[in-house]
Amino acid sequence: MRRNYVVAAIVAATIAVPTMAADVAGLMKTQPVFSTQTNKNMYDLERCMIEVDAPIMPHVYRQPDRPQRTLFVWDGGGGVGGVSAAAQLDGTENTKITFWGREKILRRIQPCIDLAYSG
Repeated sequence: MRRNYVVAAIVAATIAVPTMAADVAGLMKTQPVFSTQTNKNMYDLERCMIEVDAPIMPHVYRQPDRPQRTLFVWDGGGGVGGVSAAAQLDGTENTKITFWGREKILRRIQPCIDLAYSG
């Protein structure tokens, strides 16, 4: 019986551990690590950035009132407020890419951009 209380206490403590909220806006207020205009279309870039072999899968956000903008967010706690990196794609043709955060993620999506990046 006492063992059940111990197990219940451990489970409750694990659930009650405070987590850090992802502060995407805070990261995007910092200086971008990288920004470029490409000759790629937004949908090809999206597919490539989702399929790339990265240690952390991105969350993809799109708003109905901004159909020509996509936001990628990689969480993982290695950056501002629990966000490792963020990339914003603007425009469906000749898409502009703006990237904030860890260069490790930028190196992973570099082939999608088709650009030799040296950081």
